[in-house]
Amino acid sequence: MAPTVTFEDRGTYLHCHYAGRFELKPLLELARDVRAYCAEQGQRRALIDLRDSPGTLSTLERYEHAMGMAKEPRLGVRVALVVRPDQAYADRFWETMTRNRGMATHVSTDPTDALRWLQTDEI
Repeated sequence: MAPTVTFEDRGTYLHCHYAGRFELKPLLELARDVRAYCAEQGQRRALIDLRDSPGTLSTLERYEHAMGMAKEPRLGVRVALVVRPDQAYADRFWETMTRNRGMATHVSTDPTDALRWLQTDEI
């Protein structure tokens, strides 16, 4: 089954809903799609809801995803991800990897927390 991606401009941020396998290749494609959409729309903040995406990434895949997101052109967008509890790492590995490469990212299992972080300038 092919993933479905929907974008909704909510004024101060882009809301993206992704439903498909939580796997490296489609998630890298999603990052490219979000980058393109934000560039087209002049949007600087994105909330990406991945809760309808079954699966998990290994530590190596999380590393590869972070490296892929940091490649040129850099995303340049403040990004909050909402994931299922089984997809969140307590050590915030992916978040640390992307932040170490200059990206403003946050991962949460709570959409309210993700939106609160997204709407601040908190690092």
